[in-house]
Amino acid sequence: MSKKISDNSMIIIFGATGNLAKRKLIPAFYHLYAKEVARENVPIVCIARKLITKDQFAALLNPEEFIPEANQKTLSEFLGQVYYYPMDLQKDTAYSDFAEFISKVDDTHNCKGRRIFYLALPPSLFEPAVGILQSSNLLNGEGWKRVVFEKPFGYDLASARELNKCIYSVFKEEEIYRIDHYLGKEAVQNILALRFANSIFEEVWDNRFIDHVQITVAEKIGIETRGAYYDRAGAIRDMVQNHLLQVLSLAAMESPGSLNADDIRDEKVRVLRALEKIRPEDVVVGQYGQGTIDGEKVLPYRKERLVSPGSETETYAALKVSINNKRWKRVPFYLRTGKRLVASYAEIDLVLKDVSYRLFPKQEPGGLPNVITIRIQPDEGVAISFNAKHPGYEMKLHPATMEFCRLCQFDINSPEAYETLLYEIMSGDQTLFTRWDGVEASWRYMEPVLRIVKNRKKEFPNYAAGTFGPEEAERLIKRDGREWCMPRKIENASYSSLKSDTRPLIFGRGSEP
Repeated sequence: MSKKISDNSMIIIFGATGNLAKRKLIPAFYHLYAKEVARENVPIVCIARKLITKDQFAALLNPEEFIPEANQKTLSEFLGQVYYYPMDLQKDTAYSDFAEFISKVDDTHNCKGRRIFYLALPPSLFEPAVGILQSSNLLNGEGWKRVVFEKPFGYDLASARELNKCIYSVFKEEEIYRIDHYLGKEAVQNILALRFANSIFEEVWDNRFIDHVQITVAEKIGIETRGAYYDRAGAIRDMVQNHLLQVLSLAAMESPGSLNADDIRDEKVRVLRALEKIRPEDVVVGQYGQGTIDGEKVLPYRKERLVSPGSETETYAALKVSINNKRWKRVPFYLRTGKRLVASYAEIDLVLKDVSYRLFPKQEPGGLPNVITIRIQPDEGVAISFNAKHPGYEMKLHPATMEFCRLCQFDINSPEAYETLLYEIMSGDQTLFTRWDGVEASWRYMEPVLRIVKNRKKEFPNYAAGTFGPEEAERLIKRDGREWCMPRKIENASYSSLKSDTRPLIFGRGSEP
C-alpha cells in the first residue's frame, strides 16, 4: 500500500470513545498518516457523549497503549488534525451548531464536502445517527458521501432488513461500506491470487480432486468484556453468519469476470445462494465450562461477567455445509469456531481425494491425505502436505510439507486489517465489503440453523476450556470417515464433554505424535 489518497476528505466517527475507535480506528488512521498515505488532507472528527475537551479526548485514546511504536513527533502532528465534538445522539438537537463545526473543519482542510461517516455504534443508535445526518444537512452539497458500519448486520433476517431500510433511506448501495474485518486480512485477500493466478491450484479446485474442505476459526480467549453482547448473540451470529460464510464464499466462488468489486461480490453471493438447507444432525453447538488455558484456570462461560448464570448461549459451533453447484456437488464443507479452545488460529484446509491407483496400501503407517492449507492467522501463509519416503532401507511413508510463509517471503510490515479497510474506503473501493444481497443471503441460510439450535435441548457446558470443543464435533466429521485437520504445533489437545477422559490429538500435516 503505497498509493496516496488523492482526494481531501473528512472522517466523522460516531461513538469515538468506544473500544473500536481506541483500539482499531485511530491506530489505523495513524499508520496511514505515518506512511504518508493520508496526511493533512484527512481530518478526523470524533463524536461521543462525554463532555470533555479535545486534549482530554486525545488522552482518552491512550496512544501509549494502542500505538506503542508511534513516533512522538508524527503522533503529535496526527493528533493535531483529530477534532472532538460532544453530542448525545438521543438527546441533543442543536444540529445547526454541529453542522457549523463540520463546515469549519471542511474549510480548514479543503475537503470540498467529501465525507465518510463511520458509525462505530450499536445498531440501536443507527437510526438517531442517520436522523442527525439528515437534519444537519451534512449529506447535501458538493462532494461524495460514504457511510461505514460494523457487524452485527442485524440479529436475524428481519432486523437486518430493518437496519438496511434505515441506511437505504439516506444512502445508496454504492455509498455503503459494511465492514467484516476478516476480509481485510492479507491471507484472506490472498485467496484470489492463490486460486486464479496459479494453475497448480485452480486446476484441482473442484469436486474432481477435493474430498472435503474445512474452515476453522479457533480462539483461546473467552468473551472478555463483551458479555452483554455475546450472551445475546452466540457463536453462530458472532462468527458463522459473517466471518466463516465470507471466507467460504471466497474459497468456493467461481472466477469473476474481473477484479471489479461488483464482479467479485456477484460470485460470492452466488455461492451463498447455492448453499443447501442444513439438516439438524449437521449442526453441533457447545458451551465451555471451567478448564485450563496456558496453565491457568479459567472460569466457565456461565460465570463470566454480564452472562446469565443459566445461559444456553453457544460459545462453539460446528456445521457440515453443502453447496449445490457443479463445482462443489458432493464436497462437504465443515465449519467450526469456538471460544476458550486450546489454541488461537484460523485456516482453510482443502483435503484432496486419494489417488485413483494406490501403490501403497491404505493401512500404510505414516501416510496422510494431501492437504492444501491456507493459514489466515497467526502464521499467515500456504502449506501443501504430501507423503514422502522415510529415510532407511524400507519403503515407509512419512508426511512432509512445502510452505509459503508470508512474513518470511515479504520482509515488510503488512498493514493491519483495519488499515487496509480504511484505505479502501477512502479510495472508494468496495471489493472488501459486503453487499446487501450477500448479507441477506447469509441470513436466509442461517435462520434455519438458529431455529435448530433454539429448539434443541442443550446440556451445557459440554466442553472444558483448553480442549478442542465438544465430542459431538468430532463425531460430526468422523461419521463421514473423515477427521479434523489440526495445527502442527499443538500437543496434548483433546475433545472433551466434561464427562469422559481426554483423548490424544489427531495429528496431521507433518506432525509426529
